[in-house]
Amino acid sequence: MTLGESIADGLAEIRAHALRTLLQTLGVVLGVASLVAVLGLVDAGRREAMAFFSEVGGLTKILVVNRPPREATVTARQLASDGLTWQDAQAIRREIPLVARVDPMAGVPLKVRHGDYLREQTVTGATPDFQAVYKFFPARGRFLIDDDLAASARVCVLGESAAREYFGNEDPLGATLFLGDVGFRVVGVMKRKEFYFNEGSDNALEWMNRMTLVPLTALYTRFTGDTQKHLAYINVLVDRIENNGRATEAVKALLHRRHGGVDDFEVWNRQEMLTRADEQGAMYKALFLTTGLVSLLVGGIVIMNIMLASFQERVREVGLRKALGARASDIAIQCLVEALLVTGLGGTAGLALGVGFAKAITALLDRPAVITPFMALAGIGASVATGLVFGLYPAVRAARLAPVEALRYE
Repeated sequence: MTLGESIADGLAEIRAHALRTLLQTLGVVLGVASLVAVLGLVDAGRREAMAFFSEVGGLTKILVVNRPPREATVTARQLASDGLTWQDAQAIRREIPLVARVDPMAGVPLKVRHGDYLREQTVTGATPDFQAVYKFFPARGRFLIDDDLAASARVCVLGESAAREYFGNEDPLGATLFLGDVGFRVVGVMKRKEFYFNEGSDNALEWMNRMTLVPLTALYTRFTGDTQKHLAYINVLVDRIENNGRATEAVKALLHRRHGGVDDFEVWNRQEMLTRADEQGAMYKALFLTTGLVSLLVGGIVIMNIMLASFQERVREVGLRKALGARASDIAIQCLVEALLVTGLGGTAGLALGVGFAKAITALLDRPAVITPFMALAGIGASVATGLVFGLYPAVRAARLAPVEALRYE
C-alpha cells in the first residue's frame, strides 16, 4: 500500500467514525489552543513593552533618580548629601566611556502667561541631549543648543499640546511666552508623541506633548537660584545595549563615591527591568503551557486507547491483508498515518480555537495578542508529535500480528 492509499484509507476511516474522531481530537484541540493563545499573549506583551521603550529612548537608556532615606534613623552623612546635582551629570559624562549621552533634568512650577492665558505649569530644564535621549524632535523651529545652555538663554521649546494650549491657533514660533515674570522666546515646537497600550486607552506619552522646556542653566539662574544645581533625575544613554550592565554598575560606583558612600539615588536599567518582567511572567507562562501539554498528553492517551479498540475490531482485516502479502511496515505506516491525520485535524482546529481564545482574552482584559507563523507551526507540530508518539504503540502491535492468529480471531 502506498502512502497515498494509506491517507485515503485513513480519511475514509475518519469519515466513517466521525464521533470517535471527535473524541480522539478533543484533547489535542484544547491543548493546541492553550499553547497558541498563551504564546500569542506573552509575545504581544513583550512586543508592546519593546515598542513603548523604543519611543522613549530604547533599551540603552539608564535612568538615575533621587531616593530619599528609607531608614527610620537618618545619619548625619545622609542629611549632608545633596542628592543628584549638575556636577554628578558632568562626572558621568566625563568619567564613564561607555556613556554616549547624558541628559540631566530639573523642573519648577511657574505661572505661564501669554495673552489671556495664565496658569501654573511645570517648566522643565533640559540640555541639548534631551531630544536624542527621548527621540523627541522638533516639528518646527529648533531644539535647545549648547549656546543656549552656555548663555542661560531666554528661549523655550514647547510640546505640541502645550503650544496649542498657550497659543491656540496662533503661530508660537518667535513669540514671547512669560514664565514667571521672565519673557522667553519660543524657538521650537516638538513633533507630537503618541503611544496607546490598547484600544481606547489614553496616550501614554501625552506628558511629553505638554512639556515646556528651557535651558537647564536658565532654570537655575533665572528662577531657582540653586547654587548646588540639584536635579530631579539624570538620563544616561549607553553606547551599546550589551554595555548596559557595565555602565549601570559604573554609574552606581561613581555616584556612591561622589556622595560620600551614601546611596541616596537609584539606577534603573531598562534591560534589567525587561528581564525581571520576563522572569515574573515565566511562571504564568509555564503554568498555562503545562496545562496545554497536559491536555495534549490526555488527548494522546485517548487516541492510543481508541486506536487499540479500533485495532481489535479490525484484527481479521489486518490478518487478511498480511496473508495477501502486506508487509509489517505497510500495516504500521497505515496506523501511523491514521493517527497523524486525526491529530493534524485536531491541531488545525486547535489553532483556530487558540486564535479565538486570544481574541476573547484581548476583548475581556483589554490586552493585545499576536499570533505569528512560528506559533501556528509550533501548535501544529505539537499535535503531529502527539499523534506520532501515541500512535506508535498501536502501529507496532498491528504490525506484529501473526496472520494465522488474526484469521482465527472471532
